[in-house]
Amino acid sequence: MKGISIFVLALLAGAVEPAPKIAVVIDDFGLDYKKTPPDAEWEALPFPLTFAVMPRSPRTRPSAKSIQASGKELIVHFPFDPFLKLDLPKDRISVKDAAAVDALLEECFKDIPKASGLNNHRSYKATLNRPLMAWFMKRFKGLGLYYLDSGVSSKTVAFEEARAAGIPALRNDYFLEPPPKPSEAVCRKVLGMAAKLARKKGRAVVIGHHYHRSTLDCLKSEVPKLQAQGFEFVPASKLAR
Repeated sequence: MKGISIFVLALLAGAVEPAPKIAVVIDDFGLDYKKTPPDAEWEALPFPLTFAVMPRSPRTRPSAKSIQASGKELIVHFPFDPFLKLDLPKDRISVKDAAAVDALLEECFKDIPKASGLNNHRSYKATLNRPLMAWFMKRFKGLGLYYLDSGVSSKTVAFEEARAAGIPALRNDYFLEPPPKPSEAVCRKVLGMAAKLARKKGRAVVIGHHYHRSTLDCLKSEVPKLQAQGFEFVPASKLAR
């Protein structure tokens, strides 16, 4: 027995704590503005990232194809309101809303094939509407993907309804470009907050947007530093449960 106890203690002494994990999601691919960094610059970042592509843009299909070829994780950036004109009754889902959401969902997975999951673009009102979220998650479950609640409202029920439907899910902790103005310094501060949370809870999720060069430059400089401190950067799918 004594020999066994010494063996067990030796194993425990050599055990390594799992690295705290951070998932960085970059939204709005497919929406390009004059100063938007090219997709290729984002795709060249040498660490795992998750890229979310918007539907119904001239660059939806090219962006999705390019991201998939780069090896970065690809998800759908799904807009409910105000992109869709929804009624959002409080006690039920309307036939009109169900038809509009269903049609857009079908379109998304036609134009953004082989996506690993989906997160919501804006959708402040929709993600507070439990009837719609409950219906949507039942519809979405059949696709076998994960759901990321972007957390545009502190009162969102999207994550709860995804889990209730048995969908692997996670929720955003911080945005990399909080108001009033995006900057590299602000992004560094938010990454620091995410690192502190990951140290405490083992994981953190942050969301940024691909049209901010300050975010690109921030990630390029700060992620390697955090990796050197023992943080592991992972696709968002690795934190969905």
